[in-house]
Amino acid sequence: MADFILEYGHKPGWKSIFNLLGITVPPRLKRLKGSWKKQILAGKKVVTSTGGINSFVIRNIYDELGGHALINSLPAEDRADVLLFDATGIESVAQLKLLYGFFHANAGKLANNSRVVIISLNPTGSAEHVSAQQAIEGFSRSVAKEVGRKGATVNLVRLENKNATEQQLLPVLNFLFSEASAFVTAQVFRINSTGNVPQIIPLENSLTGKIALVTGAARGIGEATARKLAAEGATVIVLDRPEDSEAGKKVADSINGKFLAADMSKEESATIINDYLKKEFNGVDIVIHNAGITRDKTIAKMDEKYWDMVLNVNLQALIRTNNLLLKSGTIRNNGRIVCLSSISGFSGNFGQTNYSATKAGIIGYVKALAEEQAANNITSNAVAPGFIETKMTAKMPLFTKMGGRRLSNLNQGGLAEDVADMITFLSSPGAAGINGQTLRVCGGSYIGA
Repeated sequence: MADFILEYGHKPGWKSIFNLLGITVPPRLKRLKGSWKKQILAGKKVVTSTGGINSFVIRNIYDELGGHALINSLPAEDRADVLLFDATGIESVAQLKLLYGFFHANAGKLANNSRVVIISLNPTGSAEHVSAQQAIEGFSRSVAKEVGRKGATVNLVRLENKNATEQQLLPVLNFLFSEASAFVTAQVFRINSTGNVPQIIPLENSLTGKIALVTGAARGIGEATARKLAAEGATVIVLDRPEDSEAGKKVADSINGKFLAADMSKEESATIINDYLKKEFNGVDIVIHNAGITRDKTIAKMDEKYWDMVLNVNLQALIRTNNLLLKSGTIRNNGRIVCLSSISGFSGNFGQTNYSATKAGIIGYVKALAEEQAANNITSNAVAPGFIETKMTAKMPLFTKMGGRRLSNLNQGGLAEDVADMITFLSSPGAAGINGQTLRVCGGSYIGA
C-alpha cells in the first residue's frame, strides 16, 4: 500500500483537507534519476563557513562540483541549497558557539531538498577537545530532525586527521550534495586518510570495467542495486535462487549483465560463486551481500530451525563466501565488499531476535574484515536500511507502517533506490577512505524493517 498522505497531499484539493486536519504532508524528495552527473552544485546557492581546512574544499567546489554561487551569507528573503560548515578547528566548548552562530543565521533559510554537511575531526588530544568534537555529532543529529520537514538532510563528515586529502574528501561531498543521498541524514561518514584513493576520480561511469556481484538481486533492494551499479558502468552478475531464475534473468538481460543461480543457504554456493567468477571474469571487484530472509517469532516461541535458517542465510553464508573469495584471491586488490545490515541490528526489533542478531553481527564483521584486508586496499562496509517501501514492509499492519514512515526526520519511508545509491557510492573508487563502517539509510529514524 502506497503512502496515502504523500501520494495525495500535494494535490490542491487533498492538501487543503490535510491542512484542516492538522496532518503534515511530507515533501517530495528529489532523487537521482539515471547515472551520476557532473556539476552537482551548478546553479546552487551555497553558504559556507571559513577557517580550518575549508580553503581547499571551497577551491575545488568551483572546479569539480560547479558551485557558482559560493557565498558567506544570504539575504533574508533568499534560500540556501547547501550549507557547508568546517568544524575542524573547534577545540573547546567556547568555540562551539561558532556552530550556533552559523546555523542560527542560516538554518531558517534552507530551501526544500537542501543539503547540510559539517566537516569535523576524529576527537583526540585533550579531554575538552574530544568533548567539543563529539558534541558536534549530537548537534548535527538534532539539526537533522529540525530541518527534515523541508526534505533537507544533515550529515557529518569526520576526518581521521587533518592529513586527509582533497581526493578523499571530495567524493564524499559529491555524494552528500547530490540527489543520490535524498534519504541519508543524521549519519557520520568517517574518512580514513590511509585509503588508496586515485588522484583523479571520475564522477561519471566510475565503475566502468568493474565486475560486480549482487546476491538476492532478482527483486527489491538487490535489483535496484544491480541497476545502479550497471548505470555507472559495471558488469553485474545478478545472483538469486534457482526458483527465482526467471525474474533474475530478466533483470540481468535488462542491464546487459549475467545471471547466476545459487542458493545461499547451501554450503556449496560459495564454491559455485567462486568458480564462476574465476572462470568467466578471472575475478571480481565488487561484492554486494544483499540476500537475506526473516522468520519472525518471539524467542520463547521460535522453532530452532528458524533460528538456524536465518543465522545461516543472513550471516554464515556471507562469511563463508567471503572467506573463499578472499583466500583464493578472487576479490581483486582495491575491491569493495558491501553487506546489508539493518536498523534492527542497532536497535533490535520485537519478534526478530534471530534477524537482529545477524544484522548486528554484520556490523561487527565488516569492521573486523576491514582491518584484516587493509593491506590489500579491499574495503568492507555495511548499509543499514530503515523503513524502506518494499514487499516486506507492505505486509506490515497499517498503523505500524504509518508509524515507520512518520518517525523518520523526512516524515516518510525510503525507497529501494535510496539504499542502492548508498551501496553504489560505497562500491566506487572515491569511497576508499570509508572502511569498516555501517551507514544507515533510514531518513534519520531508528525503526527497524
